[in-house]
Amino acid sequence: MKQRSFLSLFIITILLFFGTTTTSLAHSGSMGYSVLNIEENEILYELFLDQRDLFPQFGTNLDNLVNEEQFSQKIESYLQKGLRIDADSKPLTMELLSMNMANKGTERGVEFHLKFTADKVIEQCNLHYDLAFDDVPAHTSGLLVHAGEYVQQDLIDSTKRDILINLPKHSQQDNDSTKRENPINLPQPKIGAVLWKYFKLGIEHILTGYDHLVFLLSLVLIASRFKDALKIVTAFTIAHSITLFLVASGGLHVISSWVEALIAVTICYVAVENMFVQKAKWRWMLTAIFGLIHGMGFAGALAETGLPKGNLIGTLLTFNLGVETGQLMVLCLLLPLLIWLRRFPWYRKMMISTSCLIFVLAFYWLIQRL
Repeated sequence: MKQRSFLSLFIITILLFFGTTTTSLAHSGSMGYSVLNIEENEILYELFLDQRDLFPQFGTNLDNLVNEEQFSQKIESYLQKGLRIDADSKPLTMELLSMNMANKGTERGVEFHLKFTADKVIEQCNLHYDLAFDDVPAHTSGLLVHAGEYVQQDLIDSTKRDILINLPKHSQQDNDSTKRENPINLPQPKIGAVLWKYFKLGIEHILTGYDHLVFLLSLVLIASRFKDALKIVTAFTIAHSITLFLVASGGLHVISSWVEALIAVTICYVAVENMFVQKAKWRWMLTAIFGLIHGMGFAGALAETGLPKGNLIGTLLTFNLGVETGQLMVLCLLLPLLIWLRRFPWYRKMMISTSCLIFVLAFYWLIQRL
């Protein structure tokens, strides 16, 4: 009787997890991008918003709406309310130059090209960003500012909606007008704070990346010993770290839609294998191969932020460390439970039932992503 109660409880927990997964996957968080190019008295602003961030305000038919003049007026009013750049305590004039649907990493959304104009040369300005937070509190926007040789990098989220941009004071050599401006005066951005944000972003990414979590669950279901699970997780970590760095640094180019579909395929395969294989001795090799695909998925959104080369390695390292931290948090909760449940004779049946549920869910994702 107790065994049946344990089995029922575990299956209910898995079903609740999958129910949360499908709901949260619809929209658990989002990553946008803000790229500012400042020259003299103008700021060209490239803004990307995940389409799901705009659904509550404008509906789900964005592919058709972006070409309508009425929608253009509505979206411009929306941007005017939530986006402002001040210089000398005065708001700059904003103009919507163009917008179009675009894919950024694994996300599809609307890309806006905006122009902000000041009365004089911009030396300091404040970016006030208040888009999407009312509907999607977990929304984040990666910020990259270019002004000549100056680069500033930051992350905008619900707790940090105002960013101060201090441009360098350039000095010319007295007798040589052809020499480049002295970059010594470039203010250094607070790298530590930025890296900490990317570390937290990595944790959030894995905790809301439910396809990756379901993949990990399906991998360790078969593990009978902690040693086997450790080999599987280590192989996954090493493999996805390799492709994460390659894709995010531009060394490897992939089609994000295909990567997302392949991630679903890997989950389907492991779920089916769980139904027929009873030992995890060689699973770490399979995990290494599939981990390469999942690493491309991790890198998809991060690669689109246009991170400056000077801080690329540090950013990738801290983001990856955040991913691993989130992954370990989940596994530390999951593995002891699974190893304990293996003592019961019904564990094999439970594992097959769970793998069937995983297969159905992953196959649903595959159909969605093709």
